[in-house]
Amino acid sequence: MAQMTPLHKNKSFIFWVLAQIVSPIAESFAALLITWTVWQQSSSTGILALTLLLAAIPQIIFGVVAGVATDWFNRKHIVMLCNVIRAVIMILLGMLAFSQLLNELVFMLASFSLGFLRLFAMTAYRAAMPGIVHSDQLMKANAITNSCRMAFWLIGPVFAGFCLTLLNTGQIMIMNAILFIVSVFLLIPVHIKQAKVEQHQKHMFKDIAVGLRLVTQDRLIYSVLMTFAAFTCFGRGIAHLGNLMVSNEIGLDSSGFGILSSADGFGYLIAGLLLARLSIKNSFRTMMLAWLLGGIVFLFMPFSSALWLPFILLFIVGMSQPFVDVPLVTMIQKRVADQHLGKVFGFHTVTIWIGEFLAYATFGYLFGAYTPTMIYALSGVIVATLAITMLILGRIKRFNELETNEEKQVDERQQLST
Repeated sequence: MAQMTPLHKNKSFIFWVLAQIVSPIAESFAALLITWTVWQQSSSTGILALTLLLAAIPQIIFGVVAGVATDWFNRKHIVMLCNVIRAVIMILLGMLAFSQLLNELVFMLASFSLGFLRLFAMTAYRAAMPGIVHSDQLMKANAITNSCRMAFWLIGPVFAGFCLTLLNTGQIMIMNAILFIVSVFLLIPVHIKQAKVEQHQKHMFKDIAVGLRLVTQDRLIYSVLMTFAAFTCFGRGIAHLGNLMVSNEIGLDSSGFGILSSADGFGYLIAGLLLARLSIKNSFRTMMLAWLLGGIVFLFMPFSSALWLPFILLFIVGMSQPFVDVPLVTMIQKRVADQHLGKVFGFHTVTIWIGEFLAYATFGYLFGAYTPTMIYALSGVIVATLAITMLILGRIKRFNELETNEEKQVDERQQLST
């Protein structure tokens, strides 16, 4: 575990944050470019949903493998390698664009490859933090890192939206590759303490079984991950498709779509910075209340002919997200030993993307059959109901635990008196 060094004096933490400033710009830049181009070429929600599904499939199939790999190998090197390969992919896409050879199939293959690489990079990112900062700094460090990541994730769509109106696709792809290379150089000074796994101890299936056992035996982690998957399906998952449908309904161009896509990122940034200064005592209740807020906003998503209304509502949705993400990640980092962190985060990734996969499969059809307002309203009802249910169940569980503790104390006093 890292010693207690102030975050602003921790060189590894500073460069880790800087790398997560550049990488999200490149990631969101690529995601918006692929999404917008596929939509413009096909005008089909089915093809768009399939493209997004192909980015989700690696997360489900290889999530636990990425978790085990994150425990076996150097986490910094995993992130660096993933960013180098992503840069190569963007250069190849740029060359195909200059040759007029880009089509939906190429974008689908790119979406699958980028989703695969993002899986390994993000799993390593989450598992690395306890080796960079002290355990007492985890909540603040995660809040700062996630805020910076989201702040510059939102710059990607805005930047890409305006670039699409000024530059050709090939030039934009090359720019994106340069950003991934810059993030690799920023990671060089970072030092991460990590439990070493000897070669004879590396058994893929045994380690996957260990990770599964850790998740299922810890009832708090298990219940939160399952709930998170459901919320992802009915909450986060629709945002990727919903923004495009809303943009189409309002009549936005690529720059307007980029601005709308950044709305939740602005909210995430502000709430994340606020969270870095707060002391969270009940992480479970905080997460459920945040989801309840998001559900209420979705429920009242009456889109108008102007950009400002959906922007404000999505901004509020974004503000709720760090109050889910940061407590969850911090809880896992504190409850799981370093040598098993990657395994647990691998299962965390699988549950999230199962939710997103179901969202793309379900809402890809629904957005083609019904209006965005109706779909967001349905999502809002389900998310709000889930949040309220989990809050009630959590309170009942807490009440039962208090009663059990009181009974134990009474029994102990009786035994002492006799």
